[in-house]
Amino acid sequence: MKIRKIAGLFLLAPLTLCAACAGGVQHMEIRTNWYRNTFLGDDIRGTRETLEYEVTMPSAEEGGSAEHNGLTAEYTGGVYTMSLKNATIELDNAVKEEGYVLETSLSIDVRFTYGGQTSAALHDVVTSRVEFRSAGENLKPVYSTKTAHTHVPNDVPSSLETSYAEYHYTYEVEYDDGLTLAAVTFTDHLAGSNGKVPEPVKSEVDIEGKSTFLDNEQILFALRGVNLLSAPVFRTLDPTMGTVQEVSLRQSTTEVNEAVHASFEQNGEPFSAESIAAYECAIGYRNNIGQERTIVFAKTTDPNENVYRNVPLRIEYPILRSLGKLRYTLKKATFNDK
Repeated sequence: MKIRKIAGLFLLAPLTLCAACAGGVQHMEIRTNWYRNTFLGDDIRGTRETLEYEVTMPSAEEGGSAEHNGLTAEYTGGVYTMSLKNATIELDNAVKEEGYVLETSLSIDVRFTYGGQTSAALHDVVTSRVEFRSAGENLKPVYSTKTAHTHVPNDVPSSLETSYAEYHYTYEVEYDDGLTLAAVTFTDHLAGSNGKVPEPVKSEVDIEGKSTFLDNEQILFALRGVNLLSAPVFRTLDPTMGTVQEVSLRQSTTEVNEAVHASFEQNGEPFSAESIAAYECAIGYRNNIGQERTIVFAKTTDPNENVYRNVPLRIEYPILRSLGKLRYTLKKATFNDK
């Protein structure tokens, strides 16, 4: 699996974490803050939740647009959804239990401009599915898959045609019950063009360790159940390098009042809020290498009546080649009444 190929798969991921700025061995305490009643624990029956985000590129004044080696990009029409439900999942030893299934979908258009020429609108789609156990089992991942069809800006273009590259592939991970081994399958669908059948590349990664382990596709969800002021540390599989890395918050979490106008549907009754008490945190790479991702989570309003379920209200992360950033803004949330 080549790094340059797999990098394109995660360009539009709202959260891909590879390394931490702090070490240490610890198990994170995860609370079920995604429910109205945060004390439900492993009572996950009837779980249903859908979050919908508008994905935009802020103005140049806000750092949303920039130029790299004469190349600029414009992202428009972005929609990101994240759906959670309970389901029967099968562990590595064929034992079945009630767990979670989290599915995401991102759809967005991009146009690249170079040398005074602009490309036609290119449509990017990224989908994922991850299955994991209950909070009582530290949300241990069982299986995850991610498929992306994206167009990625190149580093040193010489023409509009060479200013971007197309990627289309699937990254799949199966975990053993003890979280000691990850079986990875990478399929480059473009290699299967012209009637050829793409050959998956398979590998195994040793992920054994003592601290909490999370799959990349569940990190954004899992952080909803963590005390962000406690500087949580956990491990994940770095998909670009095929190694396990520690992850932590780059900067101290700050309390903010997020100005939003999001419509929520709860038991079919919509309501809105102009400002929500929240935590803002930044996540980056080891030794402050690379640009940081910013996430704003709604605070727990009341452990017994947690109105906003600690949802991510806003997510911002840099575009590859320092071409700016994308902003995910929560527009609609549908919760069950648990």
